[in-house]
Amino acid sequence: MSVLAGTLPERVGEIIPRYNMLPAGGRVGVAVSGGADSVALLHILRGLWSELVVLHVNHHLRGEESDGDEAFVRELAQSLGLTIVVEHAVPPAGNLEQEARRGRRAFFLRCREELDLKRVALGHTRSDQAETVLFRLLRGSGLTGLAGMRPASDDGFIRPLLTTSRDEVRRWAREQGLSWREDSSNSDLRFSRNRLRSETVPQLTQAYNPNLEGVLAGLAGLAQTEESYWNEQVEAIYSKITKRNQLGSFFQIDQLSALHPALQRRFLRRAIQGVRGDLAGIDLAHVDAVLSLCSSRHGHDRVIIPGVDALRSFDELLLSRPGTLGDRPRNYRLALKCAQECELPFGAGTITLDHFCANFKKEQDLEGEVSDLDASVLAGEELSVRNWRPGDELHRTGHQTAEKIKSLFQQYRVPLWERRHWPVVVAGAEVVWARQFGGAAKFSVSSENRKIVRLAYRAVNRKV
Repeated sequence: MSVLAGTLPERVGEIIPRYNMLPAGGRVGVAVSGGADSVALLHILRGLWSELVVLHVNHHLRGEESDGDEAFVRELAQSLGLTIVVEHAVPPAGNLEQEARRGRRAFFLRCREELDLKRVALGHTRSDQAETVLFRLLRGSGLTGLAGMRPASDDGFIRPLLTTSRDEVRRWAREQGLSWREDSSNSDLRFSRNRLRSETVPQLTQAYNPNLEGVLAGLAGLAQTEESYWNEQVEAIYSKITKRNQLGSFFQIDQLSALHPALQRRFLRRAIQGVRGDLAGIDLAHVDAVLSLCSSRHGHDRVIIPGVDALRSFDELLLSRPGTLGDRPRNYRLALKCAQECELPFGAGTITLDHFCANFKKEQDLEGEVSDLDASVLAGEELSVRNWRPGDELHRTGHQTAEKIKSLFQQYRVPLWERRHWPVVVAGAEVVWARQFGGAAKFSVSSENRKIVRLAYRAVNRKV
């Protein structure tokens, strides 16, 4: 295809290197629904890039019309001599638009990996960008959400038409004699995005600003520049103060509270994204709900937002996927033998028992918690380690009475999520030792003890 000065293909050809959209070589996927925008994009890229793969998703939401779209795209790919990959995916129950979008994204990402696609091109236009910004503003999005869609994103999606209006794209397509399919669902005003496109934007354009689309798209570009700066700041802080384990991500609340409010919200968005994988459906209200949780006066508090269970316990905040905490098994019990390291389930740590003489220097001990127990008192006892259970008591050395381990959790400010698999060593039903709280007075070593059993406990390091 020849490229003339001022034509849409030439402008796309200038945008691609400006945003580093395409690599030096390799295959590129093009998402083609059959509509005007995606058809035009495919024809433009066909003149600029040699190795293209057509990607199409049939959601089967419009019966024969959906199948007609698929047949049209297959015929189009064949006429251009291009490979086509089709996904048949009916969206699950829920928000239909959101679930369909999520399904397409998953398909495109899978194709990137399986087909070794360097990029996946999407047909979003400046009109789509303007509608996205306005939609997010009306929904209550924060400043980050107003950045809208990026011309090129880190996950390999590119949008070469993002600086071109929908009308311009259609005008060029008609001039080229291209045909396309009209999606009847786009006129269904039951969908909020369609009402925005068909009613709200035209009314605002007529009543307030004939260049509304340009203003909203310009706002997105400005917000993207601002967010690029803030993302660098937030990523450095996130990497420094956030830790991760099998439950999710957690951090100290005082470290979050020390940040400027503008950074607090951006940090929480980054943390939520780290748990969910994306921020789809996350609004300012959701971020502020988690932020309010951090300033709660209660020792423990909780809020669930889409895709994230936020649990505050004392000075820490844990973000996990809903159901992660409740779905985990709890109970375990393992026999302990001397000179054998016992690895506890659920990442609860390791315990080792060994016999030592009383003159063995403690400086030579293994890292972690160490308790010396009277071997003579333990003689004949079969020791086992299990998780803490309600009703467990520990009579510590120097204390007149036994204390509920549950009370010690409160005293030592042990977060709720760490208690579930908290290890205690027992002889029968009697607690001999508990993590962090040490050994029971009955089994403590006196100056007359010549033989001791040394218990060494090591926790699993939290992954940063």
